[in-house]
Amino acid sequence: KGLGVAAPEPLYVLATDMGSNRVVAGPREALAATSVALRGARLHREAAEVDRVKLRYRSKAVPCRIAAEHGRGRVELELHEPVDGPAPGQTACLLRGDVVVGWGTIAAG
Repeated sequence: KGLGVAAPEPLYVLATDMGSNRVVAGPREALAATSVALRGARLHREAAEVDRVKLRYRSKAVPCRIAAEHGRGRVELELHEPVDGPAPGQTACLLRGDVVVGWGTIAAG
């Protein structure tokens, strides 16, 4: 809000770079993500049992699968439907149905 840039549609923050003091803005569609990287992930069941993830407190659970485990708690989720802008630093709640089977922190980019 208040960028002083004329655009035919609302713009959303897509990325920030503190080093170069830049903010990258774009249309809402550019926020859509179909994969999410997690760090510090903890699973209390086999990875194959994860079938949903909640990426925000009041959001609905999104169908997903664990596409890769990279060791040291690094996990890559493949989402079955796009979500707008997973927020780095927030907790992702890993589910099997409506039962919590793990969690992790959403990693940047």
